[in-house]
Amino acid sequence: MSDSATTRAMIRSVDDESVVLAPSSSSYELALVPLGAIGAEPGQRVRGRIEAEALKIHPAAGGGIFIEPLSGQPRIVAGRVLEVDRDQRTVLLGSVVPITLSLSRDIDLDQCAEGHFINCHVRSGATFTPEA
Repeated sequence: MSDSATTRAMIRSVDDESVVLAPSSSSYELALVPLGAIGAEPGQRVRGRIEAEALKIHPAAGGGIFIEPLSGQPRIVAGRVLEVDRDQRTVLLGSVVPITLSLSRDIDLDQCAEGHFINCHVRSGATFTPEA
């Protein structure tokens, strides 16, 4: 996936099991599982990649980007498909923040055409990998 997969956000809290990120210009506070040392403290900005496993994908007729819930672990994400990697079965979704979705074999990858809007449920435990 490209540099458009990089998220920029402020850290609200961080420990070994969770990092809470506040994306710029929003009220969101996303609780994610950190993969690797964060290397920053609450109040500081951080860059990295968010990944989640899609459980079910729904094509969306209308536009819109959101993550539910507003605060906590992402459960539902919606946005525009930015990139599709058919070999890896991943989709880069332009949502409130860019999120790379991993798709299982039972999800029809053809629902994820670049430029189209989708929404999906994601498995608990979305991750954040900080950039060095």
